[in-house]
Amino acid sequence: MKIKINLITLILSITVANIVHAKFDGRYYEKRMMDRYPSIMDGDTPIPIFEFKNEKPVSPQYREEHDLTKFVDYEENFSALAMKDGKIIFERYNKDLDSYPGFHLMGESMTKTLIGSVVGHTLCSGGIDSLDDTAGVYSKSLKNSIYKDISIKNLLRMASGINENRDNEKQYNHMLQNRNEDDSNSQIEIIQSIQDKHSGQGKKSRYHTLDVAAASILVSELTGKSAAQIFNDEIFTKMGASDSFYWWKDNNDITMGFAGAYMTTRDWAKFGQFINDNINNKTCLGDFYLSGIENSLSTNSRNYQDYGYYFWVQDISSSFFEKKPMIVLTGKWGQVMIVDHYNNSVVVLISASKNSKYGKKHIWKEVGPAMIKEIAN
Repeated sequence: MKIKINLITLILSITVANIVHAKFDGRYYEKRMMDRYPSIMDGDTPIPIFEFKNEKPVSPQYREEHDLTKFVDYEENFSALAMKDGKIIFERYNKDLDSYPGFHLMGESMTKTLIGSVVGHTLCSGGIDSLDDTAGVYSKSLKNSIYKDISIKNLLRMASGINENRDNEKQYNHMLQNRNEDDSNSQIEIIQSIQDKHSGQGKKSRYHTLDVAAASILVSELTGKSAAQIFNDEIFTKMGASDSFYWWKDNNDITMGFAGAYMTTRDWAKFGQFINDNINNKTCLGDFYLSGIENSLSTNSRNYQDYGYYFWVQDISSSFFEKKPMIVLTGKWGQVMIVDHYNNSVVVLISASKNSKYGKKHIWKEVGPAMIKEIAN
């Protein structure tokens, strides 16, 4: 397989041509992509986080035929990376935005898939007997909440049916944005404050941040470790990470599940490869990911995507293969990762489009799939 760099360059050029441009200084990532959230870079961490250092970094491998030091800088794209069979075959960073291989980029809602993977590990290690078990069985806090009878499977699929109008998320988001000023930033308190009835679980996936918060609480109380600690011990240190990572936490040391994980672009891609490796090696965790694809539910927000275990399931096809469901991670501002376990490839695109709705949709619906198809062909 030989990826056509010129075509990928053209694809990314078209992406940027369709995004409204603006000039930004070197703190653009903090000001725009993170909104009010401070950037965590070069150890500057003014907010409560978990920090994990990789003591044995693994240098990424490259194919000799590609000179990856030559890349074009785009005003709203931080980085682009393609991986095939565990090796980086294409990589680009935006110098104008001070983006570079060691720059920790926040995944926004791609973080949710990390939480899902931690739940999967807990299941495979025997801590959870079945995804059909209810959350209240494993968590005292959730037992004393409206989530007590929600199955873990429906937590993962955001199919709890709780608070469908998402009113409580306003409180949750306010807590996150003001967590330096508010000493009561407790995910447990917010979960337990929900009083409204739910419409019935498992019927349809409705994107709901608090379902992820509930999952983070569950694994923390069940294992005695934060989700971030489990991710570090059981996934990050085993996937050949090349750098460190950071992850937000609340005042109870419970990992923020909705967002807040920072990794380098290479390590985001290596997480995608970790998913591929587990699926292709037919491990218990690989079966968990496949189950997330097979048990995905339709959603209200995206008629071309279903929702699995804290990841989107998107059908992608090319002249080389028929339409196949693939795991897709997306973030608020245009972060996208497509995991193609059929061809053992991963594409990561980190952007911060000024016109986020158009830019993000364009990236995950057109640009990312185009790169996956090119790799497969």
